[in-house]
Amino acid sequence: MSESVRSAMVEAAWLLIAERGLEGMSTREVLARTGAPRGSVYHYFPRGRTELIEHAIDHSRGWMQDQIGALRAETPDDVVTGYIDIWRRVVEGTGFRAGCAATGVVIGGYDPDLLDRAAAAFQAAIDALADRFQQLGLTANQAARRATMLVTAAEGAVVLARAHRSVEPLALVAEQLSENGT
Repeated sequence: MSESVRSAMVEAAWLLIAERGLEGMSTREVLARTGAPRGSVYHYFPRGRTELIEHAIDHSRGWMQDQIGALRAETPDDVVTGYIDIWRRVVEGTGFRAGCAATGVVIGGYDPDLLDRAAAAFQAAIDALADRFQQLGLTANQAARRATMLVTAAEGAVVLARAHRSVEPLALVAEQLSENGT
């Protein structure tokens, strides 16, 4: 039972950061969303909000690695389309309220340790995508460059998709990166 409360709190923090950014994630809201008792934060996360945020970023990182690992891809363009589709499902599935939690940490962040953790989450996605590209025949250099471009473009497209409440920016990125073979 206690692990499920802790996991629920991490997932609530992850979603709050993805929706509202780092400054919009309060432990009070995490408790309200999970129904956990007030003392739960320090019981499960002795360093409080900062530790909860660290776990939320780690959860985000693992979630994205799992999503990338589950992509069905026979060509590099399938990887591009699949990755963009992950983000399409996120923004549409949340009514354009949520984006990337790592981006939420960076935009609202000033703590070097949290920024480093967010950077590691981005790099993990890049590395997972590069591995997929290499499995489909790209050289290590081509795979790394294409993965970096894909994550960079997708993050911007997610921000625009949320602002416009439209998946059109994501569709444009998928089209351009597939056509141009970056």
